[in-house]
Amino acid sequence: MDSAMDATSLLVIVTCSTLLATVLSVLIAKTVNSGKGKNLPPGSLGLPVIGQTFEFLRAHKNNTINDWMEQKVAKYGFVFKTSLMGCPTVVVIGQEGNRFLFHNDCNTIANKQPTTVSRILGKKNILELNGEDHKRMRGAILQFLKPEALQKFVERMDFVIQQHFVDCWEGKECITVLPLTKTVTFRVACDMFFSLKDSKETDILGKDFTEALKGVWSLPLNLPGTAFHGGLKARSRICKRLSSLLQVRRGSLDEGNSSPDKDLMSCMLSMRDENGNGFTEEEIIDNVMAVMSAGHETTYTLLVHLVRLLALNPDVYHKVYEEQMKVLAGKQSHESLKWVDIQKMKYTWKVAQETLRLTSPIVGGFKKAIQNVEFASYTIPKGWQFFWSATSTHMNKEIFKEPKKFDPSRFESSVPPYSYTVFGGGPRICPGYDFTRMETLIYMHHLLCNYKWSLVDPHEIIVCDPVPLPVRGLTIKLQAIHS
Repeated sequence: MDSAMDATSLLVIVTCSTLLATVLSVLIAKTVNSGKGKNLPPGSLGLPVIGQTFEFLRAHKNNTINDWMEQKVAKYGFVFKTSLMGCPTVVVIGQEGNRFLFHNDCNTIANKQPTTVSRILGKKNILELNGEDHKRMRGAILQFLKPEALQKFVERMDFVIQQHFVDCWEGKECITVLPLTKTVTFRVACDMFFSLKDSKETDILGKDFTEALKGVWSLPLNLPGTAFHGGLKARSRICKRLSSLLQVRRGSLDEGNSSPDKDLMSCMLSMRDENGNGFTEEEIIDNVMAVMSAGHETTYTLLVHLVRLLALNPDVYHKVYEEQMKVLAGKQSHESLKWVDIQKMKYTWKVAQETLRLTSPIVGGFKKAIQNVEFASYTIPKGWQFFWSATSTHMNKEIFKEPKKFDPSRFESSVPPYSYTVFGGGPRICPGYDFTRMETLIYMHHLLCNYKWSLVDPHEIIVCDPVPLPVRGLTIKLQAIHS
């Protein structure tokens, strides 16, 4: 009987897979055919349905995506066609391509992400919005994340991070950086975005976010066992928990027990447009998910690599250490950091910027052609998508001399426009920039003021799953330098 059930289940899966592949083939064929007779960029669309998605994702996971891109550029140039995530795609690399995509009219090129992004982060998330909808949502998120608003949260964030070092680092001779950093940055986000402080709850929610984000970087095949299927299941659990938290925040606001600026969720619940309309529950949940995913992932990836690169570059470490000692010298014993202290950490942030250039957690981004588009003498058909590559631009030796070298002095002066795209660019630049900067500098201050460290394995391999991180989590030996 079990064998019969297994055979039936297998038959259902195979049938569904075949049906899905057929439907996708028809849809993609229609989109591909829209390019016939047009002056398309050079390149190859690869296999039907799959395109070159598998080799793209394989290169991404192996942290060789820049090599993959360089091979394409050597063969086709800085504009080429391929097929990614089930859609014909034109890849653009470099400043001109970035400028073109970041500033194009949304009626021509829309901010439309692959199916995996919209299904897992939600169709109302800011990455999917255009025009007035995007402007309204961006304004709401910036209301909480702009520097003027963040100033009042420095001490609150400082407390969470200090407590993390007491609980997880104090008295240890050896720790693995990645899991601890991932945990503390997620707890900071939960506290700041919806006032969730319970560590058990945040850890459960964190595991769901990790699974959801793996589904984002996958083929959109909703079959048991696939990353996309797991991502959708994780989204469902996340939405259920965020909906419950939303009711708590709404109740606190209605009863006058909380203020609109307590956290991001409260801020969004309190906002009204000129007609008195607020955001729907779907809009709030989708955008809290998007901000959580982008902000948390960028920050913990950056912190892990800062720890790694400072250990590998003692000259840079000493300059950062000296800067943090000067900040510490101006504080009373056990006094919390203030906004003014953050502004003194200029060199530390330059080091962070160079770290992000070398190990960008953002490989690039997608946009969709709403109508036929002309670029670089080519015609990109309506329905095709664009992909701009952050990593390839960051490693361009025409922009950054010796691009593989760790050199924070690159940021002593302004870098060329549209060449540093970790946070995107143009009117859609990431609204979480100042949040990431503040959290990074607070974390590094407490690390540098309390510990020296060395790497157990200086040659640990970096893999991307989905962001670039040391494969074993970066284990370090610790030496406490302050009581």
